[in-house]
Amino acid sequence: MIVLDINRLFVPRDEDCLKVIEEIRWGGQPACPYCNSTNVKRNGTYQRESLIVPRYKCNNCGKTFSPLTGTVFERHKLSLGEMFYIIKHMVHMSANEIASDLNLDYKTVENFVKDVMEIAHGAVSIEKLCAIIEIDEIYVNSGEKGKKGV
Repeated sequence: MIVLDINRLFVPRDEDCLKVIEEIRWGGQPACPYCNSTNVKRNGTYQRESLIVPRYKCNNCGKTFSPLTGTVFERHKLSLGEMFYIIKHMVHMSANEIASDLNLDYKTVENFVKDVMEIAHGAVSIEKLCAIIEIDEIYVNSGEKGKKGV
């Protein structure tokens, strides 16, 4: 019997995520993130879990880089598909719900969400995390009726 995690069906494939990153970042022409030169050449690949990531070498500054260099995706051990899933759902789901969906540790998801928020909005602060909270079924004591000694 095959055990299927239904939420994993909605996590994009790492290969597709890498193509999206390359297209958004470079539009088809790789450029060095250090000196912005497009005078680059392929310099092999490296493996990130099951994903083969191309590596490039800049002919101007001599540094090597990949499509992930200098991005939020470079610093995390999560798969690209998991990171895309988190980014898509972090606006309307809690980190705890996302962690449960992906069967990940809460702290791992929370750290990635914080990194994304820092990049998108500057430093994460309590003010930026504040939001209106709706609470249902609040019972407010309207008087002293029923208390002993009153």
